[in-house]
Amino acid sequence: EKLPSERTMCQQFGISRISLREALRALEREGYIEVHAGRGAFVRSRAERELHMLETWVGGNGDNVGKVFELRMLFEPNLAGLAARMIDAEHVKKLRASVDELAANIDDPQMAIKADADFHRILGESTGNSLIDSLVHFVMTATGSERQVTLATRDGLKKALEGHTRILDCVEKGDEVGAASAMKAHLEDAMEYASRK
Repeated sequence: EKLPSERTMCQQFGISRISLREALRALEREGYIEVHAGRGAFVRSRAERELHMLETWVGGNGDNVGKVFELRMLFEPNLAGLAARMIDAEHVKKLRASVDELAANIDDPQMAIKADADFHRILGESTGNSLIDSLVHFVMTATGSERQVTLATRDGLKKALEGHTRILDCVEKGDEVGAASAMKAHLEDAMEYASRK
């Protein structure tokens, strides 16, 4: 739900813009709202707030990276299988664009890391299930530092590209078992690579 404009809220509460912005920043830090430049502030759902709390906790605790990888192993192969069953042409096109983006940025880790996260997020989005979509967003945020390690080199990026390509091929064919297997192999490669760093 979108909050009223800053001007409206300042008038409604009889406060200055500076005070309002401080309050909005505090609400955003606590996960109650999301502020988008040029679009305004939006109230987060309870599920989004809870995921924000998890993101904050995991992001501040480096010891949890292995645990988050275990979480990914539990659900991402199933996610890939579900995506293979449910995906539409629009999401196939988006997945292909993210694979192309990763390939085009094989020598630019920052852009490649974004393309990697986009691929996983698009898989979540393709299911049409907002909880799965939110969980994938959480995992991509929570594993940011881990992905910085596994995707920091050309070899790591090439491995990720190979994995994404195999997953996309299976998803596009509607091969649920193949997509799940390809995702499992992709995550195992990433875990192995991360453990060597």
